[in-house]
Amino acid sequence: ARAGRGVKAVVIGGGLLGLEAARGLQVQGCDVTVVHLMDTLMERQLDAIGSFYLKTKMEALGMQVLLGRSTKKILGGDKTEGVAFADGSRLDADLVVVAAGIRPNVELGRQAGLRINRGIVVNDHMETSHPDIFAVGECAEHNGICYGLVAPLVEQGKVLAATITGNRDHRGPVYSGSVQAAKLKIVGIDVFSGGAWADAADAEAVRYEDPALGIYKKLVLRNGKLAGVILVGDTSDSHRYMDWLRSDVDLSAERRHLLFPP
Repeated sequence: ARAGRGVKAVVIGGGLLGLEAARGLQVQGCDVTVVHLMDTLMERQLDAIGSFYLKTKMEALGMQVLLGRSTKKILGGDKTEGVAFADGSRLDADLVVVAAGIRPNVELGRQAGLRINRGIVVNDHMETSHPDIFAVGECAEHNGICYGLVAPLVEQGKVLAATITGNRDHRGPVYSGSVQAAKLKIVGIDVFSGGAWADAADAEAVRYEDPALGIYKKLVLRNGKLAGVILVGDTSDSHRYMDWLRSDVDLSAERRHLLFPP
């Protein structure tokens, strides 16, 4: 109801949801500025090059993107007037949306005396530190990872179902972690990321980019197998890459055709 033509909107957070919210506000007629604490957009899903291409595409749609800005205060009394940054600067705003990540809701687990790190700690059978209490989804932490997506929850749920219906002897299916993948849902901006795409000493990166077309592709291989992928500007092969990530297939014979299938 607050969005509309001429409304100055500030979105705090340059992750998936923040960018999708920003585009949604712009479609409603708002003058949108995205403010992000980090120096790159979607830093959990994109490297610096991919983020640069994404920022360029967001700006081409007419949005302003401010990176490396720490928001200290939302200004105004009865209504929003703007935001103030840690460097002393400010930005006028009629509407502010905060999309700054998730925090696992672990209070119930803490009250129950369960082991808590960032989330409620679970093993490969979704058991908590108490053998008769289980956890799945965004509140659960498995091998140090809290998954803020629905797909891992579905995978965890299948293991939990097997565990509580007769596989307590630990001979049933186990949860070994999920291949994290994300797709930006903004018409006209194609972005896909999956797996472990960061550069590492034990990994090989295969890259392609075309600035004129706004296309950037990066595949990361470990021991001949696909470990991670970033696609910006062309996500047509995302399903094929996800299949490779999940199947752990050896791609040594496909090296010449990884980025451009015959």
